[in-house]
Amino acid sequence: MKFIKKPILLLFISISLACNYTYEGDNPVINDVIKSQNYEGEIEDLIVYALVTIFLFFVVGYIGNKKKKK
Repeated sequence: MKFIKKPILLLFISISLACNYTYEGDNPVINDVIKSQNYEGEIEDLIVYALVTIFLFFVVGYIGNKKKKK
């Protein structure tokens, strides 16, 4: 059990340090990548996509359930 505690502790420490990292440089390549990944209405598009996907799964499940009962 002692051997497992050290790697888990190191993992949590490295994750916490990675989450606290802030980029302070001005690299044009990194700035272009960040701009290309974030566009207007991205969150709304993701929510609509998730709702459509869930709706389609319900429709397929309903159709499959009706065919199974016959």
